[in-house]
Amino acid sequence: MHTELSNVHQPSSAVVTGAAKGIGAAIARKLVQDGFHVVAVDLDAIALDTLVASLNGNATSVVGDVGDWSTHERAADAAEAYAPLRGWVNNAGIDIVGGAHEVTPEHIERGLRVLQFGSMYGTAIAVRRMLPGQAGSIVNISSIQGIKAFPRYFTYQAAKAAVAMISKGVAVDYGPCGIRCNAVLPGSIETPMLDQTLPRGMSREDAIREQGKLAPLGRIGQPEEIANVVAFLLSDASSFINGAEIVADGGASARCFAYPTPAEIAPFTRS
Repeated sequence: MHTELSNVHQPSSAVVTGAAKGIGAAIARKLVQDGFHVVAVDLDAIALDTLVASLNGNATSVVGDVGDWSTHERAADAAEAYAPLRGWVNNAGIDIVGGAHEVTPEHIERGLRVLQFGSMYGTAIAVRRMLPGQAGSIVNISSIQGIKAFPRYFTYQAAKAAVAMISKGVAVDYGPCGIRCNAVLPGSIETPMLDQTLPRGMSREDAIREQGKLAPLGRIGQPEEIANVVAFLLSDASSFINGAEIVADGGASARCFAYPTPAEIAPFTRS
């Protein structure tokens, strides 16, 4: 089935969950720049109000828990009140650490509620709202921890793997209806959530530098770098990309461990 690309000048709305800070806030700002009216969803009402105020009337806030189906319904209603819903980004997340010998049922349920069920609920609502117009793009923020195991991330990595698979299933089911769905898999990104995981006993600057060694680029990423990938996937420039896992990790998942830079290459590396 051939689907015409949408008119980029036509007003469109997009929902971004976990939008108050970090990657979500960067995505919201980038989408407003690209002409979307953004519905920003988060539990942090104060940070959300600050973000929305900075976007000069081009964003609406919805305070709510992504683990509640009704939050996504309210977000969709708010988006459609402004313009046809053409973009949806399931970004909300929490850092939840614990190995299989440590976790409790409550730990697992809390993690899956936000990280997996939240993305599933958002995707399901987005599909239902986009079907009548036969157009739309959904982006689910997964993680390289959905494809590579990190120590003591039993629940988190299971949920992030599921998010990538959700995206593939929706791409297959609804591609014929003009709806695309892709997953973005970030590596270490400088966000408030990353701060919770940094090594203790050293300065934040040193901890950030140490974390950056995971990637061959030798640094951690910035939220805006993920936002650029998401904006591309929501745009007509990515019109033939569907069901993909886009890794944005500075090359971290391309190698087996953070080995020292070879002596032959070291003179050419950035200081």
